[in-house]
Amino acid sequence: MDEKERIEKIMLKEEMSAAIFAAEIGIQGSTLSHILNGRNNPSLDVLKKILNRFRTVSSDWLVLGIGSMYRSEKQSQTPTLFDNIDENNYKSVTSPLNVVQKNEPQLLPNQQTKVNYSDSATQMISDAKQKLIPTNEQNSKSVRKIIVYYTDNTFQEFETK
Repeated sequence: MDEKERIEKIMLKEEMSAAIFAAEIGIQGSTLSHILNGRNNPSLDVLKKILNRFRTVSSDWLVLGIGSMYRSEKQSQTPTLFDNIDENNYKSVTSPLNVVQKNEPQLLPNQQTKVNYSDSATQMISDAKQKLIPTNEQNSKSVRKIIVYYTDNTFQEFETK
C-alpha cells in the first residue's frame, strides 16, 4: 500500500470527501486531487499536515506503511500541562515537562499529607469560597482546588481536604 492509498484509507475511515479532507488539513483541493490521481506524490508538508490534523494516525504507518494505522497507547504525543498530575497531592510543576520542584516533598501514592498553606493561600481559598459559592442550604458545592499560574510558567495547586 503506497502513501496515496493510505491517505485514501484515512479519508474513508473519517468519512470525508476529498474537498472536506483538503480543507481539514489546510491544502488546496487541486493538490489533493493530484495526489489521489497519482500525478504527484504527497510532499512532506502534506504528510505533516495530515498528521497534525489527525493526531491518532501513526506517522510510521502514514509515511512508511509500517505498523497499524492508529497510534498505540505507548506512542507518546507532545505532553500537555496536565499529564501525570496526581490530584491528591500538592505539587509545583514546570510546564510542559511536569517536573516537581526540588523543594517540594516527594509523596507516595495514597500517602496522607497535610499541606501547610501560606497565609495568602489560605486567604485565597477562603475568599474563593465566599465569593464564588453562594451560601444557601440547597447548594452543596464547595471549593475543591485552586490552581495559581505564575509568569515563570510554573503553577501551584491548593486542594482542600
